[in-house]
Amino acid sequence: MSKKKVVTALTAGLLVSSLSMGTGYAEENNYDVSKKTIEEQAEVSKKLEKNIVKPEIINEVKSDVLKSLNMPAPFSNKAAKSLQRSSVSFDNEEIVFESEPNDDFHTANIMSYGNTVIGQLLPLYDLDMYKVNVPTAGAFIIAGGASSPAIDLGFTVTEKDYKDNNNVSYLGSEFDEEIETQVYQVNKAGTYYVPVIDFDNIDDLDDNSEEDIYILSAAFVDNVAPAKPVVNQVTNNDKVITGKAEANSTVTVNVGKNRIGYAKANASGSFSVSIPAQKVGTTLNVTAKDAAGNVSSLTYVKVTSVDVTPPAKPIVNQVDDNDKVITGKAEANSMVTVNVGKNRIGYVKASSNGSFSVGIPIQKAGTTLNVTAKDAAGNVSSLSYVKVVKADMTPPAKPTVNKVKETDKVVTGKAEANSTVTVNAGKNRLGYAKANSKGVYSVKIAAQKKGTLLNVTAKDAAGNVSKLSYVTVVKR
Repeated sequence: MSKKKVVTALTAGLLVSSLSMGTGYAEENNYDVSKKTIEEQAEVSKKLEKNIVKPEIINEVKSDVLKSLNMPAPFSNKAAKSLQRSSVSFDNEEIVFESEPNDDFHTANIMSYGNTVIGQLLPLYDLDMYKVNVPTAGAFIIAGGASSPAIDLGFTVTEKDYKDNNNVSYLGSEFDEEIETQVYQVNKAGTYYVPVIDFDNIDDLDDNSEEDIYILSAAFVDNVAPAKPVVNQVTNNDKVITGKAEANSTVTVNVGKNRIGYAKANASGSFSVSIPAQKVGTTLNVTAKDAAGNVSSLTYVKVTSVDVTPPAKPIVNQVDDNDKVITGKAEANSMVTVNVGKNRIGYVKASSNGSFSVGIPIQKAGTTLNVTAKDAAGNVSSLSYVKVVKADMTPPAKPTVNKVKETDKVVTGKAEANSTVTVNAGKNRLGYAKANSKGVYSVKIAAQKKGTLLNVTAKDAAGNVSKLSYVTVVKR
């Protein structure tokens, strides 16, 4: 069999044209396509018995699939090494006949790994289509041969409707004893298709007969290494290393070339590897190996000193006897716990900037709360104490307001220290500002017309609002 090329756009066009032309030619020559799966299969069985299609040829097809695991050029060294160290899916030795109709993507026959498929091509413009399930990224290998030089067998691997989604890369082919083996790198699991034609069709040659037979066999190699593991921090008193890797992969931890531990990741990829405690500064390298023997790149992690410094004690805001939330600041990402005596009444993780907000049951005035922060290393801060106070229910005195002219863009006066002063015209808020620690305030507003009546209030930190102070805008 002569050396074949990968299906190009021109060849793909020939394959498409074969769909329509093959049926017409068969009708013109009174050849019933359906008999390829009924009467003709019986004839093929007889041919096998008579060694017209020799069993050793079938074995050669299978052998060539396996030989591709150690294939020289045109395969790259990287690809060859990947194939050599990988496992191959090649399950059984069943002989399967093609089943018509199988002339397009919708009627494609299912091809299983390791099966030997026997098929026939009509004398002109016939196309047989097969589909194969690829379980994961890896190398898809297909080998084929013919019982007669009258069939210039052509086959390839493609995605549905010949669409190129960059999921299939042709690595090359090898020829041995009239058997062609092609290898494709597939980067995504899914269903892929193998169209088969007689390349003589390109030149409209009609030299094959119904007795000429082709054989195909396929295998799959997982040659894609797992992603390198993600490893959590390791300290000098840790006896377990944890992290994430490819699901069900074997995670190995080394110091240099010396293995110090290994374990299998679970179905979600989490792993936990027992190791001897290591000195500060020791560099560990961690790999993941999948079931096919593919090994990930190294992940390096340096052993650090165990954190023995507790966080600073939390800063806790005032707590009233009607509060259901305690707020404040603590070490970033620390766990803040609120207790009454030894009884925990609430806890929460501080944010990345240290702010926290802990939900608690309402406590009586006079109750003493103790609050702690615990860091990721388990170090606990000293206690912060806060006494629950009676809620402030007294509103501020109403603000004093200085004269406001029609040209003024600021309202000034005095109110309760640190209260929020709001200026309205009717129910429309014109502006607001916080009084300083001496109670002085200055609120920006838009200039108002002469005679406009403004109302001004002060609200304290407890949310109590003063009575209204009124002022009428006067002429400048």
